[in-house]
Amino acid sequence: MKKFRNIVLAGLAGLSLLLAACAGGPSEEQLQKLIETRQAAEAAEEQCQELQQQKQDLQAELEQKQQELARAKAERARVERTVSEGGQ
Repeated sequence: MKKFRNIVLAGLAGLSLLLAACAGGPSEEQLQKLIETRQAAEAAEEQCQELQQQKQDLQAELEQKQQELARAKAERARVERTVSEGGQ
């Protein structure tokens, strides 16, 4: 996430330098593009945070399901032993 943010900030800084270098200052169109770029960067960062939270939630759910599977396998093995002992 830091890498992404650094890339976005570097892009914004580069765009700012480009705008500052232009004679007469930035045009309305250039300012609008800068605003849109900043909004897109903020939206991407927010989405990144949401996806990281979703990943953490899914990892926790996976761990829980793996524990349930291990318990079910142990129960199955116990039942199979009981059945095989009773059948002899």
